[in-house]
Amino acid sequence: MTTLLVAISGGHLTQLKMLSSRVAGDDMVWMTNDTPQSRSLLAGERVYHVPTRRPRDYFGVLRDTAIARRAMKDQPIDRVISTGAQVALSALIPASVRRIPFHYIESATRVTGISSTGRVMERVPWVDRLVQYPHATNDKWRYALSVFDGFETEVVTPVGPIERAVVTVGGNDSYGFRRLVDSALRVLPPAADTLWQVGPTDVSDLPITATDSLPAAELNKALQEADVVIGHAGTGTALAALNAGKLPILIPRSVAHGEHVDEHQQDLARFLADRGLAIVREPEELTYADLNASRSWRAAVTTELKPVAL
Repeated sequence: MTTLLVAISGGHLTQLKMLSSRVAGDDMVWMTNDTPQSRSLLAGERVYHVPTRRPRDYFGVLRDTAIARRAMKDQPIDRVISTGAQVALSALIPASVRRIPFHYIESATRVTGISSTGRVMERVPWVDRLVQYPHATNDKWRYALSVFDGFETEVVTPVGPIERAVVTVGGNDSYGFRRLVDSALRVLPPAADTLWQVGPTDVSDLPITATDSLPAAELNKALQEADVVIGHAGTGTALAALNAGKLPILIPRSVAHGEHVDEHQQDLARFLADRGLAIVREPEELTYADLNASRSWRAAVTTELKPVAL
């Protein structure tokens, strides 16, 4: 069986890559946008690239159906699995015409509500719709698995000073997060070797050397070597830190400050904090003590994760 896996770069793609070994089998084709993260994460895979678009660019969605049609014409696609966001709609249209089964897994970021793309999927009766939290099921959504399955933390003893840090606002190309950068700069030791991944955030007036985005392999290596990780409360950032064994300090974006389209990061941050998988702070609340608290825990997947039949 050949599966077309569809997701935009960033947290959506991180989730789908993590879940793919449990749901997709061995014959996989990918559809995503062309970024350093996607090139690194999908190296050696068959990939169809779509343009990077702003959220809710529905005219772009229609234009990108041509790329999905080409993938389905070139490859013997038997089913489509997507974690969103709007690129899922680009694949849904030609899949529906060809009567190819379509599975939509709502982002783990959506703890208490459904995304705009998810609300469209609710109106399409032949889409198999899945949420990643058992409490979120209803007559339109079922639960089968989650990217946070198996993660637990254990107490460790920090050794030495904070020498390496990672500060990341994630892979969002549309929204900066200057408040996070300012707060991290305020509390991190000046001598710490810090990787700053700032996306479109303007940091030209700050005394730091920053990059917009890094390939997944480079970022993961930096996360593994870091003493502390400070990031926005995006699913991709949280998962990358946890997979690297770190308990991240997460700062949710705010609609009121023009940092995102809605408040879903607040929901995810609360969920992870409640389960001991993150320390959550507002930018003005972050302290040096939080850095040491983060270093006192190690994260790991402690249970065997089995394949799931969709």
